Amino acid sequence: MPKKLRAMLPHAAILIANMYIVFFLIDRVNTAMNFIDNGLTKGLLLAMSLIVLADVLLPRPRRRDRAKRAATPEPPAAPGAPAAPEPPAPGAPAAPGAPAAPEPPAPGAPVAPHRPKHVAKDGEAAA
Repeated sequence: MPKKLRAMLPHAAILIANMYIVFFLIDRVNTAMNFIDNGLTKGLLLAMSLIVLADVLLPRPRRRDRAKRAATPEPPAAPGAPAAPEPPAPGAPAAPGAPAAPEPPAPGAPVAPHRPKHVAKDGEAAA
């Protein structure tokens, strides 16, 4: 069974179950509508029963397997392929030509509030 169809089975069961609840409530209010004792409702009940059985009996992919696949490391690069650059260690000097990281403020030092460049200070014209 295709994966998309397998994923749609619970939604179809919920939809038909809600239809059946609405038919039941309407039938209780207006018995002349005869929603519960007609062929359409019996067909929907059969369809819902088969969908729920298929949803329960068909195997589902295990989440643990997906998590394990996501946790496996990438295979090594082919010989001769350029290696991905490693990120610098915290506190290590930046690569030549790279902008220097700003120094963090000292503990307890007052920090100026952030103001976007396009917002002018009080009494100044916007740039």
